[in-house]
Amino acid sequence: MGYVAPVKNETAVQYGSRMVENEPAVARVAKVQATELPPIRDEDERNAYRREEEMYLMSKRREIEQKLYGKGKQLDLEA
Repeated sequence: MGYVAPVKNETAVQYGSRMVENEPAVARVAKVQATELPPIRDEDERNAYRREEEMYLMSKRREIEQKLYGKGKQLDLEA
């Protein structure tokens, strides 16, 4: 073969002379909390007409408020 002259490998020299860090360069990010769903009550799950009942109660409340305070959906345009 022949004589091979010694050549410095710059990459190997830089890799060997680097300083090893004890801590990572990028700081860890805290974990995101897992979402918690509110518990489902048995009565809500079983009652298919719960929404209609709530709407009925709300309409009754509005009627009572209109009678008590004289305010509501009807507008007095002449006032």
